[in-house]
Amino acid sequence: MKVLRLTTDIWISAYRAKLEKEGIPFYFYKKGDKSAGAILIKVFNFEGEVELYHRINDLNDRQKWEKLLGGSEELIDNAIKNQCNFDPDLWVIVIDDPKGKNYLSEFD
Repeated sequence: MKVLRLTTDIWISAYRAKLEKEGIPFYFYKKGDKSAGAILIKVFNFEGEVELYHRINDLNDRQKWEKLLGGSEELIDNAIKNQCNFDPDLWVIVIDDPKGKNYLSEFD
C-alpha cells in the first residue's frame, strides 16, 4: 500500500500553527523546497543545551522525528551548515524555548 506524503510546505504550515498556538518562539534559519525539501529542527533552551532533529523512515516506512545530534551550539551550527551545503532544498527551523519544547512527537 502506497503512503501519501504531505508536501513540505503543508507540514511546515501545520507545525508553524502549533508552535504559534503554544507560544513557542521560532524562526526560519533557511527555507528550502516547498514540495519535497528535508527539514531540520534546531531546539535551543536557555540552559545552553542544543539539539538537532531530523525526520527518518522507520522499518515500516513510517516517518518519525529523531534526535540527530546534541551538543554545543557551535557543533550543531556546523552540522547544519554542512547539511545546507549538501542539500540546497533543506529547511531549517530554530526553536528558542526555555524548556526545550518542540512538539515533534505530535507530528510523526
